[in-house]
Amino acid sequence: MKKLRILITLAFILNISFVNGQSLIKDSEKYIFPFKTIDDSILLEHINDISDSVRIIGLGEVSHYTKECYQLKHQIINTLINKGFNALILEVDFGQALIWNDYVTKGIGNIDTIISESGWFTYRTQEFKNLLLDIRNYNINAEEPFQIFGMEMTAMNNNLLWLSKYFEKHLGTEDKLIELLNQERTTVAFQSHDKSEILSYWKLYYRLNETLVKNEKKLTTKSGKVNYETAKRITEIVRQYSTYISQDEFLFKVEIRDQFSTRNVFWALDMLGEDSKVAIWAHNGHVAKESVLFSYDILGYYLSKWMGEQYYSIGFSFNQGQFGAFSSNGFKKWTLPPVISKSFTKDFSRYKSPFLLFDIKSNLTLENIPDDSPLKNDFPIRTDISESYNEENTSLMDINLSVTYDCLIYINKTNYPTTIEWSQ
Repeated sequence: MKKLRILITLAFILNISFVNGQSLIKDSEKYIFPFKTIDDSILLEHINDISDSVRIIGLGEVSHYTKECYQLKHQIINTLINKGFNALILEVDFGQALIWNDYVTKGIGNIDTIISESGWFTYRTQEFKNLLLDIRNYNINAEEPFQIFGMEMTAMNNNLLWLSKYFEKHLGTEDKLIELLNQERTTVAFQSHDKSEILSYWKLYYRLNETLVKNEKKLTTKSGKVNYETAKRITEIVRQYSTYISQDEFLFKVEIRDQFSTRNVFWALDMLGEDSKVAIWAHNGHVAKESVLFSYDILGYYLSKWMGEQYYSIGFSFNQGQFGAFSSNGFKKWTLPPVISKSFTKDFSRYKSPFLLFDIKSNLTLENIPDDSPLKNDFPIRTDISESYNEENTSLMDINLSVTYDCLIYINKTNYPTTIEWSQ
């Protein structure tokens, strides 16, 4: 299959109209594989060929609201399920993921309702719904279900609701803890919290921890070990949330967010067992091995340092097209023109292919790359887009691909995803 990919790549190279000396990728062409469709065998064979020693695959996205990123990740996840992976860990709050996991593993809930009621705009799309439906269909006949976890600690409503129901069922409604869990409070970490509210979260955490320790035997017997461990984890999520909202410095807040996300990924691995394998669905800015957009260490950095070759990072990039992001006037559809400046993006666009797969890891492993290679230094590529965007954002950012991703998937033209309206 790899020989076929190389032949296809060479055929595309013959049609490229640039002079090799002006190309940033002239020494990497045999590791760049154009493909035409979302489910192309070139893409899926590459995913299937990833070493079996890899336990965590980070699946990025160049924007949180880009149709092709969602569709490509859907196909990759289907392949990983068949490859023996055990779970998908999402950039979403832990409690929200529990709702989706109940659906895909047990069929609990209505798929339309649990998508439309999500507090995360990134997942209120038909493309994500299609993924959940596929996972549910797989699990119906699976010996071991493929699960979904959330790694975030930045939203509390679903977490507190889960704990309230748990303790009410197994300890009774008379326990004052139920009242504490149900009291009105701010539940989104990015919003402001006054000192009394911050203190109330810390008090809640200590009360939760005390109750779990005191009633461990009773709760484990009545609810089962998995539910008890879930209650313990959500209690830890409350501690993480309390720590986040207690900080004044924004950059420190976002750095500890990725540190906590890393801990939550490792917890999921432990719950699944020592031979478990997981995929992570998150923004490029979290799954990259070295931070590109931010001046702090990120999830992918920690996973790479702890897991070494057992972590494989896949980034996404695009040239032109549509995506969704917040503006100063609310959420909107954006459209960007093609990149015309010298960059990796410009070079990729000259293949005139809807998609490309750049096997960076093999390029670095099998080639004697000179130190001054564009692959090993900072060179321009289309700027990643987070949840917000404005016209003043720069079109290009610098990237050192050799330390950022093991694989890069390029989309020539993106489209807006199929929106599912929010039911608050």
